[in-house]
Amino acid sequence: METTVRVLVTSTAGTGHIHPLVPLASELQAAGHDVLWAIAAESCAQVERYGFRAMSVGTGAKEEVARLFAEREGPQQMLELPIRERREVMLPIFFGEIVARWMRDGLVNIFDSFRPDLVVHDLCEFAAAPLAARRGIPHAAVAFGAALSPGLISAVSASTTPMWESEGLVPSPSAGLYDHLYLHPLPTGLGEPLNTATARSIRPMHFDGASVTEAPDWVEKFGRSRSGIYVTFGTEMAARAPWAAIVEALGSLDAEAVVTLGSAIDPATLGSPLSNVRVEKYVPQAFILDHAKVVVSHAGSGTLFAAAARGIPQLCVPIAADQWDNSDALTAAGAAITLELDQRSVDDIRQAMLRLLDEPAYAAAAHSLALDFAALPHPRDHVATLEQLI
Repeated sequence: METTVRVLVTSTAGTGHIHPLVPLASELQAAGHDVLWAIAAESCAQVERYGFRAMSVGTGAKEEVARLFAEREGPQQMLELPIRERREVMLPIFFGEIVARWMRDGLVNIFDSFRPDLVVHDLCEFAAAPLAARRGIPHAAVAFGAALSPGLISAVSASTTPMWESEGLVPSPSAGLYDHLYLHPLPTGLGEPLNTATARSIRPMHFDGASVTEAPDWVEKFGRSRSGIYVTFGTEMAARAPWAAIVEALGSLDAEAVVTLGSAIDPATLGSPLSNVRVEKYVPQAFILDHAKVVVSHAGSGTLFAAAARGIPQLCVPIAADQWDNSDALTAAGAAITLELDQRSVDDIRQAMLRLLDEPAYAAAAHSLALDFAALPHPRDHVATLEQLI
């Protein structure tokens, strides 16, 4: 398309919601389109570091949203549920009601000043869809994991109904997710979106925002003499990981491991250093994944998809949110082992790692899955898809 398109990208705050949008937004920008990113003020600098113009939808998001969430009955109900069922309660209240309502007023101003031709929003950003629909602007949802279940979509639709009605619209039965285009980042074997009429596959491209351009010297030797195990719990879940059991299990294996803790964990809490375990605060995943034979993580979409695309068997230790869905999908495909809450002792972790290292079936399934990921359309292939919506 020769005409420059004004593209408004909207997302909730949080690295796990920002990073999945970056590859597609970058391709739209590279195609010559005018991309503006709307997000909470606290995240504007992060988005700008990635090369985009950013506009704030408001300040104090974290504190205000947390306060509003705490006032609801939902959080207390959630804590009383089995951990796998908590997302069904939390997501509609937190993202469908509170975050969307908080973002709405700021987004109205941006819609009216920027006047976008197209809106691209993340899976959990529900304020943009009714605003776009009211103005006759096509919008596309970019998912970062498995499709939401029918029950969860119904609950989110109900929680966002007042926003649609305030725009004089009949509420969307999918809260806007499937209205025009839904970009689904998983191969067929890992689950189907609910509305195939408006869903298209997209390859999840690894992006971790790293500013480091050269790998540390030790990386090249990692995984050469012994099998390499890479352990990470991302940026937001590290404080809740069973580090002590994981490190002790690693110490008993004939393998070498790299453990990245993130900025919130003091390495001293892991005890005395083990000869086969290297502990780092942070190392860009791209430097390590090509040397790893097994990846251990919380099954966050960034790590899980990056490892799956490289054909690496994974040990999934989910903690919250969509991590359980991600983990279940990969385990059902034979490329991972999921450890439930009561399966996280030193011995449980050791035995799972040994199976992933020694049983060829896991490597074979992971290799097959990597081919499936590689066959998905690249984000640049969807620039034309998005242009055609206009």
